[in-house]
Amino acid sequence: MAYDPKAISTDDRSFALNMMWVGLAGSLLMLAGAVFGFLDAVDTLAGGFTAGTLIGLVFVGHHDEYFQRLFAFAARWACAAVGIWLFIAIGPITDEWISDPLIGLTAIAAIFHVAFAAARLRGY
Repeated sequence: MAYDPKAISTDDRSFALNMMWVGLAGSLLMLAGAVFGFLDAVDTLAGGFTAGTLIGLVFVGHHDEYFQRLFAFAARWACAAVGIWLFIAIGPITDEWISDPLIGLTAIAAIFHVAFAAARLRGY
């Protein structure tokens, strides 16, 4: 097997997988804050961790196949959530939460992180 200088170490892999748990907690906290009205108290910290984990996924190509499979599984669920949200939003529904972009974005982030965690726990 050839040496790949760009390959991540086991410590980097472990850190990336553990950060997804932090992103899960942050996204669920943000979603709960947006829905129940306490977002101002948690938006900076929870939003920073959630955004950081999602921005860090730009470098998913540097990870191993296992992480990429988890990412692909979670991305499919997030894309499905975007499609469903868009389908609901273009209909004649008058609920405020459907047209609120913050709730939509935090819900999609939470769905991504929940799907990532479920795939990891399932051994996908």
